[in-house]
Amino acid sequence: MEIYGEISRLNPRQKEAVLHTDGPLLVLAGAGSGKTRVITMRTAYLIHTGVSAGSVLAVTFTNKAAREMKERVKSMVKGGNGGPVISTFHSLCLRILRREIEHLGYRKDFTIYDTSEQVSVLRNILSEIRFYDKSFKAEDILERISRSKNDFTPQAAPAEEDPVEEASAVILPRYREALKAMNALDFDDLLLLALKLFREHPDVLEKYRERFRYLMVDEYQDTNRVQYDFVKLLAGQRRNLCVVGDDDQSIYGWRGADLGNILDFERDFPGTVTVRLEQNYRSRGHILKAANGVISNNRRRMEKSLWTDRGDGPKVHIFRASGTEDEAEWIVDRISVLTQVKNLPCEEIAVIYRANIFSRPFEEALRKQRIPYSVVGGTSYFERTEIRDLAAYLKIIANPSDDLSLLRAANVPKRGLGTTALGAFADFARTGSVSILEAFGKASEVPGVSPRAAAAAERFFTLIGRYRDMFMKGRDMGQALSALIEEINYRDHILALYKTPEAAYGRSENIDGFIGSMTHYESTDVAPSLHGFLETMALTDMIEEKEEKDARGVTLISFHSAKGLEFPVVFIAGAEEDIIPHKKSADSEEGIEEERRLFYVGITRAMNELYITYTDHRIKYGKKTPSLPTRFLIELPEEAVSTLDRFEKMEPEEEKVYVDNLYKNFMAKFGD
Repeated sequence: MEIYGEISRLNPRQKEAVLHTDGPLLVLAGAGSGKTRVITMRTAYLIHTGVSAGSVLAVTFTNKAAREMKERVKSMVKGGNGGPVISTFHSLCLRILRREIEHLGYRKDFTIYDTSEQVSVLRNILSEIRFYDKSFKAEDILERISRSKNDFTPQAAPAEEDPVEEASAVILPRYREALKAMNALDFDDLLLLALKLFREHPDVLEKYRERFRYLMVDEYQDTNRVQYDFVKLLAGQRRNLCVVGDDDQSIYGWRGADLGNILDFERDFPGTVTVRLEQNYRSRGHILKAANGVISNNRRRMEKSLWTDRGDGPKVHIFRASGTEDEAEWIVDRISVLTQVKNLPCEEIAVIYRANIFSRPFEEALRKQRIPYSVVGGTSYFERTEIRDLAAYLKIIANPSDDLSLLRAANVPKRGLGTTALGAFADFARTGSVSILEAFGKASEVPGVSPRAAAAAERFFTLIGRYRDMFMKGRDMGQALSALIEEINYRDHILALYKTPEAAYGRSENIDGFIGSMTHYESTDVAPSLHGFLETMALTDMIEEKEEKDARGVTLISFHSAKGLEFPVVFIAGAEEDIIPHKKSADSEEGIEEERRLFYVGITRAMNELYITYTDHRIKYGKKTPSLPTRFLIELPEEAVSTLDRFEKMEPEEEKVYVDNLYKNFMAKFGD
């Protein structure tokens, strides 16, 4: 491959980033500035200069981004043994833990628990210690525990006035013990234990430092404290660390992302070379003027300004609707014009809103006009009952210590192991410090269990052991899963559960799809295993907030899910105070700045045309409640906004009073 020919086609700033090889590098990549091209080209260039492909590590946040990067690098680097490691943070840490976790007292056949399984563990603990207070939920405690883990902060003394904090402080040690007893990790543990491994075992850290001599981190603005410490340790004294990100698109503070990681990079890594990618290849000029006008109001940011040579294009249209139905009808009418008169495919249009709870009026209006659409971020495939049931069987086969999965699978379909019997087995297991599956194998010794239940437990123990032998071979796993489903009569169970063949049909299709996904995994993975399949399931489910579906029609999507995507035409709906900025964020400058970044992300999804709508009122708690346009509309430059549609339906004098008052209120709260 003519690598230098490819590099010559980069713009000057992109070229500078690609050709910098040694020492710390910060690439500030504005929206639509071609950052993926830069990362992949830089990877190929490193290998071209003689760096071993296996010593290059590129880390990102989603499977989709990792797949795209792998494909691009593969097309640039021909031949050779192996290639660079391109992975998500969680996949990388999982790979390391599978090899090294015994240093931390776990077995290598550990299970990864998803959110619902974590909640089940917490509910069991709350029940055991009789702490449960119905004024808060296990989900609330889980959120606090997760936050504590991601901040890597010691558990502070609980605030007496906060019962959730108090409960979290009491429960966290028990929660850790419960997971370890079941040889299970949660999603946060993948990062936390990998960091713990590096900190407590310098020999292991040195091995991976020798392996990965060149590091690149994509979407660096989304890293949390644990990820920051992990990367810094891995970079070591060589400091061959390139981070790529955009502080203006940092929108995940609520789940632990630390904006300071990117803002302080130059201070944390002295001698950093900083490259700003400001040429935008996605959006027209007026859209970028609107984006720059909004984001320039943030104080905590690194200076940059997007520009394009694509021309100005149409101005940003702002529409004032009377209510939610009027807003949806206006947007859908406009979509109808775009698709029928301008022949724009529905797939090139997106409606972006705060969250999926706002999708209903748009779905109704689109259906009324028979315009196809898809809602991004619906119920996960992996959350469906039949998939969770079958996954529980696979997890207990893979990890006999996984009591939680056993308790789900043991009586599905029913086999005479009810709550009383399972409680007796759990008590026996706890007393004898064995797993519940081991207790099943000793059913005749368990007090308080009927002969019928004991026989059922022993049959289940034998069943799991037999299929464990089959699955551990790592081949014909799809056939083994199909045989297991047949042997336990799971399809009959589904039919009985949903009463009619019609109701059960979709569930049966999901079962077939699950078998198909295992068969596909087995045929495409170089070293297939049951653990590998379960890992693929867990990481896909938890990392991918938006799966690559066969999306058809207009896309209905939230601001957060839209990040990383682009559409020729975008409608931003519900641009109102208390929605964006959200009412929970409006009391602090830090909160307002993250909300402004979220609005900026929405604006920069648009390629050619952008519409922003708001309403006079919304129905809240069954009552018509007045709405105010978001303060961010004031920040849009006049020359970038359509004067005809700006605050449409508002009289000039009314508009002036509104703008003046909103500006005064804003400056009183956040001005100098």
